Amino acid sequence: MRHQGVLDGKVAIVSGARRGIGKAEARALAAEGAKVVACDLAYDDLVAVRDEISASGGECLALQCDVREKDQIEEVVNQTVEKYGSIDILINNAQGAMDPVAWEDLTDEVVQMSLYSGPVASLRFMQACFPHMKNQNWGRIINTASTAARGGVSNLGHYAMAKGAIASLTYAAATDWSRFGITVNVIYPAVVTEPMKQWMAISPENRQTVESAFPVGYVGDSDTDLGPVIVFLASDASRYLTGHPFFIDGGAAYAPR
Repeated sequence: MRHQGVLDGKVAIVSGARRGIGKAEARALAAEGAKVVACDLAYDDLVAVRDEISASGGECLALQCDVREKDQIEEVVNQTVEKYGSIDILINNAQGAMDPVAWEDLTDEVVQMSLYSGPVASLRFMQACFPHMKNQNWGRIINTASTAARGGVSNLGHYAMAKGAIASLTYAAATDWSRFGITVNVIYPAVVTEPMKQWMAISPENRQTVESAFPVGYVGDSDTDLGPVIVFLASDASRYLTGHPFFIDGGAAYAPR
């Protein structure tokens, strides 16, 4: 883990941090000196993330949290402040109900899972962190949307609705919170996942099918292509950027569908 110290002294909360994008974000922040509070529903996986960061010289606190529960979100924030004294960076990454569901089979339970684990959880984390960021006149909030909110993927109405709400929440908060030194931005990441790697490895045709969707000619990596953008948005260098969407996707959002 390379340490440049860009985020020395900062404290960050990352939700949905046990694997994939959230894990990469936690690692990237810790590598630049931030004290990271990683939270997720699966505690055992979080412990592995914590231990990996610690072994690389970073600092990480692992906290189990069901982001659908307001009291658990507030407890994460309270424990963060109790241990580290402040909250500077919030990365809202958690999201449930991501599997496709045919429209005729879409139930209230699936919709509620999608909304309460995504935009409602993001809002609650933001509300809980806001007083601390406001008091210090400094804060960085990075929410996570998806290009699925723009269509193009079948049977993801519930997920698209949730991610669209997260984007709108970002723009609204940026309007009201920027005067307090708090920037609020939203990312649209499209980087390689383990299932995607496995599918691409089956045949050259599979790899070509996936990579052809990315104008840069390859699928990005969470550590090398996503992590540095997160660090930038979490740092002083991004102080003039708020209310912006960042498509971290090798140009895929603008490619023909």
